Amino acid sequence: MTTNPPPFQFPQSPTLDLSIVIVNFNTRDIVLDCIKSIDAHTKGISFETLVVDNHSTDGSQQAIKEAFPQVTLIENKDNRGFSAGNNQGLRISCGRYAVLLNSDTLLTENCFAKIIRYLDDHPEFVILSPEILDPHGEPCPMRLWEDTAGDAILKILGQYDPASEFKKMGVLEPREVEVIGGSCFVIRRQLFESTGLLDENYFLYNEEDDFCRRARRLGHKICYYPETRVKHLLGQSTHQPEIREKVIIETYKSNLYFYCKYYSFTWNLILRFIYRLTFVAGILRSLWKKMTGHTSLGIEDSISLKLKLLFMKIPTPGNHQPKSH
Repeated sequence: MTTNPPPFQFPQSPTLDLSIVIVNFNTRDIVLDCIKSIDAHTKGISFETLVVDNHSTDGSQQAIKEAFPQVTLIENKDNRGFSAGNNQGLRISCGRYAVLLNSDTLLTENCFAKIIRYLDDHPEFVILSPEILDPHGEPCPMRLWEDTAGDAILKILGQYDPASEFKKMGVLEPREVEVIGGSCFVIRRQLFESTGLLDENYFLYNEEDDFCRRARRLGHKICYYPETRVKHLLGQSTHQPEIREKVIIETYKSNLYFYCKYYSFTWNLILRFIYRLTFVAGILRSLWKKMTGHTSLGIEDSISLKLKLLFMKIPTPGNHQPKSH
């Protein structure tokens, strides 16, 4: 069943300019640096920082309490995922705007004040992303258009090149786009009252693409705003070895759910078939490496994981949203 969340009504009126929501899982030192950069660079606006901790075991909770007592900390008793965690923060937020900020990001300038001024002057935009920089301070490619089923095939086969997105991004200037990345995802508060919160069927990945599509289908506009920027350390949470298998499994589930919502029944069958072919090919490749004495590449080279994915019970496509491709 693929349904969208209902419109959300906040229980309180906005009292601040911005609510910064950060979902954290075992990135103690990184999230502390993130909060520190927020406090150091955010000037001229009223804001709150809300951290939703998804049951970290690295002492993140206590460290945040000690270093930043002004931060609102929500401590989950289990890992609820990215969408559900962000929704927890959004429900109690008090800002005219909210930003969903990855825990592995760093502010290097007063970007939020610039963003709020721009959105106040451009009420036609309801979602915005600044330019994202990599750990070396270089611009990251960002897909500013909706994924197609063809893009999905390339990603499943490992043939999609994110670097090619630079050429398609065009002139780096503020403009309307179809979709933005989720590492610094700024949203006008009123949007939730028509679009609803994030779809919690996504544990990890695809949630920002889904949210942008839902907003655009209601006639709203999305902005890419490269006049300011945020540094992204890239995958510090999702590449932790102890949770890498879960990340891969949840990414697979998230992809299938996304395909079911936005691609046709026929495309769903094709994409699932290609997925299964890649699992079989991966199993054979891993068996060959094992027989020939090659060193394992880690969980991505795990035969048991590929078997688990191959035989995982998955829902059949149905109850689609209107097709976009």
